[in-house]
Amino acid sequence: MDYRSIYMEILLRVAINIQEGESLSINTNPGHLDFARDLAQLAAETTLQPVNVVVVTEGKPGDVLEVKPILNELLSKPAIQGALLRIDDTEDRQWDFSADPQVVVKEPALLQRTGNLAPPQLDRQVAPWSIVPVPGPVWARRLLGEHATEQDLYERLADVLMLNQTDPQQAWKEHVSLIDYRLATLNRLDVDYYEIRSGTGTSVRISPVVESRWRGGVRKLGTGRAFIPQLPPDRVSMLADRTFTEGVVHASRPFPLLGGVVKGAKIEFTQGAVSSFSADAGEELLAAALQVDEGINRLSEFSLVEHGSTLSQLADTFGYKGFDENSMSSLVLGMGEAFHLEALDMYTDEMELQDKTGCNVSNLRFRLPIGDENLSVIAYLVDGSNTTIMQNGKFLT
Repeated sequence: MDYRSIYMEILLRVAINIQEGESLSINTNPGHLDFARDLAQLAAETTLQPVNVVVVTEGKPGDVLEVKPILNELLSKPAIQGALLRIDDTEDRQWDFSADPQVVVKEPALLQRTGNLAPPQLDRQVAPWSIVPVPGPVWARRLLGEHATEQDLYERLADVLMLNQTDPQQAWKEHVSLIDYRLATLNRLDVDYYEIRSGTGTSVRISPVVESRWRGGVRKLGTGRAFIPQLPPDRVSMLADRTFTEGVVHASRPFPLLGGVVKGAKIEFTQGAVSSFSADAGEELLAAALQVDEGINRLSEFSLVEHGSTLSQLADTFGYKGFDENSMSSLVLGMGEAFHLEALDMYTDEMELQDKTGCNVSNLRFRLPIGDENLSVIAYLVDGSNTTIMQNGKFLT
C-alpha cells in the first residue's frame, strides 16, 4: 500500500485542512525536501495558489521553492489567507545532544532544542498551522533499529495515522468526533477537584482552573476554521490551579529533560508547590530545572490519554512533540497553555493572565508521564458527588 501518498492526503485534508484560495507555506529540513515538493504539488492543485517550500537548515530559512498547479489554473484573485505546515526535522537534526543542564536553563536556544522552552501564551492565532512528522530513514533507524527502513516506519505508524483504513479521511473524521464527544462530556462536569491514582504509586489531587476548559488536539480560528496543530489529536487536557495540587507523583516511564533523561522520578506537592523530589537517574536534571523560577515548581496542566495505544507501545520517546505528548497520560510542570482559556485578548501580559485566571507562568515546562494500566481519575463535583472518568487506563466517558 502506498502509505506515503495516503499520508500526504491526510496532512492536507485533515491536519492543515487546506482550502481553495489559501496560500500555503511548507517549511522543511533538507532531508524531507522531496516529500515537501510532492506535498506542495498536491496542495497547489487544491489551493489553486502557488505553494512556497522553505528549506530550513539548522533553524535558519534558506532557499524558497515556488510550486504552482499543473493540472488546474491559478486563481486570478489574491489568496484569502495564509496557512503554515512545518515538517518536523527528524532526519537532519543532531539527535544525541547533550550539555551542562546549568547552561541549558540559561539559554533559550538550548531550551528550545531540548523541548523545555515555555511557549508564548498570548499570541493570537490568525491562520491555520500544523507541525507534522514524516517517516524517513534516519528516524526509522532511531525508533526501530539499525536495519529499519522508511517503509518499515510507515507500516508501524499505519494504525496511529490511520493509513491502513478503508477510507482514512472518514476514519479521521470519526475519530475527531469521538474526541469532541469526550470533551463535551468532560466540560459539562462542575468539578471541585480530580483525584488521580496509578499503579506506579501516583496519588495526587488537582483542582482545575475555573476559567479553563478541557481541550483536545483540534483548534479553531475565530472564523470557525478547524485545523490540527500536531498529530495525533488524542490527548485531552485541562489547566491545573497552581495553588492547589497535593500528593505524590511517580513518573511511569523515563522522560527527557534539559537534553538528558530522568528515570524513576518521584515528586511531592504541598499546597500547589514541589516540596521534595528524587530520581533513580537524572536527579541533577530535575534540580537544575526546579531552581529556574517559582513557576516551574508548580503543576500547570494535566493530560489524559488511553493506555495501551499502538503509539505508547512503539517507543518511550519519539523526538516528535505530537507523539511524545499523545503516547500516555501526563502532568506538566511550568508554563501552562493558555489556549484552554476563553477570551485571551482580555489580558495584556502573562503575569496578568496568571493573577486573574490561575494559569501557571514559567520560563520552562516539562512533562511527567503518569499513564499505566491501573490509572484512575475520579472527578469530585461541587455538589458533593463524584464520577469516575478513567479506570484501568481507559476512559469511561
